[in-house]
Amino acid sequence: MQHQLLHCRPWVRCARGFAINRVEQNFSAKQGVLAALIEGLRLHQWAKNVLIFVPLLLSGTIQSLDAWIACVIGFFAWGILASATYLLNDLRDLESDRGHWSKWRRPIARGALPIPLAVATAITGIAASFAIGWTLTVGALLILIAYAVLTITYSLWLKRLPIIDVFLLASLYTLRLFFGIELAAISYSPWLLVFSMFVFLSLSLAKRYTEVGRGGSFGRETVEGRGYVAKDAPLIFGLGLSTAASAVLIMVLYLINEAFGATFYRTPLLLWPVPGLLFLWLGRIWLLAGRDELDDDPIRFAIRDAVSLGLSAAITLSFVLAWLV
Repeated sequence: MQHQLLHCRPWVRCARGFAINRVEQNFSAKQGVLAALIEGLRLHQWAKNVLIFVPLLLSGTIQSLDAWIACVIGFFAWGILASATYLLNDLRDLESDRGHWSKWRRPIARGALPIPLAVATAITGIAASFAIGWTLTVGALLILIAYAVLTITYSLWLKRLPIIDVFLLASLYTLRLFFGIELAAISYSPWLLVFSMFVFLSLSLAKRYTEVGRGGSFGRETVEGRGYVAKDAPLIFGLGLSTAASAVLIMVLYLINEAFGATFYRTPLLLWPVPGLLFLWLGRIWLLAGRDELDDDPIRFAIRDAVSLGLSAAITLSFVLAWLV
């Protein structure tokens, strides 16, 4: 038995709670500290911040240069803040990440990124983000502060509370829309904000379903660092499907009650493909989740998946054509 464990894959050993000192040494020898720091900042997650530009597209202010400049500056302010909080989250979850089937590869968990450097970078990033936010508007700064407080609270405590954790994740995504609305100086759309909550609730549940399911496949009854148990998988799957269906319905209601009456859309009927495209994308996410073929981070999966990128481009094109044609 001992011989088999010593020769099994590193992530299997981690899943069973074994040390990964040899793995850490191998990675550290091959990768410099700077490269590990860049990896720890999770720059690919900046793709989420594209949400800041969504209010520009949906409000008819896409031609406003001032709004674009403010949103671009805000994009970098939010990205810097998010990267800093990712480092703090990884520091908080150091031990649980070392026992996770995929998170053991994170630079802090595997020993490639020194903890003092991670702490200093996180503090500097938060300060820099707030400084940039101060140059924009008071409202923008307050939203950045709210995001930082909620994210740190999530890392320290709320991520261990079932259901509340995914609700907070969806709220953090929706805050990006609030930020974009503030920067573009446009009115709030209740339909857009409710839609955001449901679609990101579904994606957050897909993330948790994958974690719970794979933990169960390793024989674990609980998920390390989370409040879920293996028996929660059917409930999470059901909630994920229902929130996905609700997101599609809310998009239809948005089109009927707001978009079709908006004067800045020249041909609003061109928006009708959007609910169908959205259904195809969310349906694909949950189909792959049910097959255990989904990455434990649906956003990272989406930006690497050709089908997801194609459907996202088609949705964006529908809005652009409705505005231009």
